[in-house]
Amino acid sequence: MTISGSALAAGTADRTALPFANALDAVNTALPPPAHLPTRMLAASAAPADVHYGTVTFDQMLITPAEKLYRTQYRADRTPVIDAADWSLRIDGLVDSALTLRYADVLTLPRREEMRTIACIDNPVGGGLIGNGVWTGFYLSDVLHKIGVSAQATHVRFEAADGYSTAVTISAIMQPKVMLAYAFNGQSLDTAHGFPLRLLIPGFYGQKLPRWIERIEFIDYDYIGYWEGHGYSNVAAVITQAHIRTPSNGAVITAGETVAIQGIAYGAPRQIARVEVQIDAGEWQPAQLVAGPNALTWTQWILRWTPSVPGSYRLAVRASDDSGT
Repeated sequence: MTISGSALAAGTADRTALPFANALDAVNTALPPPAHLPTRMLAASAAPADVHYGTVTFDQMLITPAEKLYRTQYRADRTPVIDAADWSLRIDGLVDSALTLRYADVLTLPRREEMRTIACIDNPVGGGLIGNGVWTGFYLSDVLHKIGVSAQATHVRFEAADGYSTAVTISAIMQPKVMLAYAFNGQSLDTAHGFPLRLLIPGFYGQKLPRWIERIEFIDYDYIGYWEGHGYSNVAAVITQAHIRTPSNGAVITAGETVAIQGIAYGAPRQIARVEVQIDAGEWQPAQLVAGPNALTWTQWILRWTPSVPGSYRLAVRASDDSGT
């Protein structure tokens, strides 16, 4: 589905309750809220519309099928095809005891299964570079006690089998629920999505979540990875956002019939607290929320609206999270 929509990430003066407050401040300083809201245009007609938009479809949590989950890659010609028997994950650097895990070892670790949303830092407003599903793997914290991380470590560098590299701060990797996933929606990861293992760090865009990961190195300097070296944020923390999914931009709807304006909002690790929709220059109206099982998933939202007369209408949406952003 090709989507355009609306988003707003408004600043707030008080972020003291946020994890990674400095990181989020840096991102929001680099990417200020837009001067105006991107909007979606609709036309209401007295004649029946070709598509009926009154059906509510966002009242149950949506799962993105693996074949629909977005994929981006720094080099399209470097997709690694890995034999699990030959693969290993090395955790080393500023540690007391380096650790090497084979794929068979990974499968014996405590199994964790959670719904999470991932998104690309390059996702345009209302774009499709975002997906939600159930990931299975293990928490990095389940093995870190075996290696003894040095107090000198300030950052963690990741290497992937396709040659990609990036890094995060030590506080980011030591937070709870950092997952190394080997399955998505109950099926082993396929090659495109990172078999045998991909990294999931709460609160970061996909730029910091490498697929085909084969090394985690604890270091004492701020490493600049591939995308960071090409001008992308070295923080890459998720910014609170909202998207209209339906009706489609420019859709013709029927005057006098109820329309279900629907979409998603996302701000992990913060929970979406409120979504509001504006029709033309009217008052912001609260939407009904359908929250996922945890703050790491998107929140779906619905607003039912009945246009009274034919004409053109402009829709906008904004989300607020539980930090006040």
